[in-house]
Amino acid sequence: MRTLMANLEALFLALAFGSLVFGLLARLVGLRRVWPFFLLAGILMALGLWAGLK
Repeated sequence: MRTLMANLEALFLALAFGSLVFGLLARLVGLRRVWPFFLLAGILMALGLWAGLK
């Protein structure tokens, strides 16, 4: 648990990157509503930056 909390910033940033890539791939295959993936990426990016400042 201590390791997870120590790397919380990296976890959030990796999840944000994955969500962004998944949204781009979904758009490339023709899915029209990909805004939830980008919204999730933005939220995870904000959490990652917040965890890094704390």
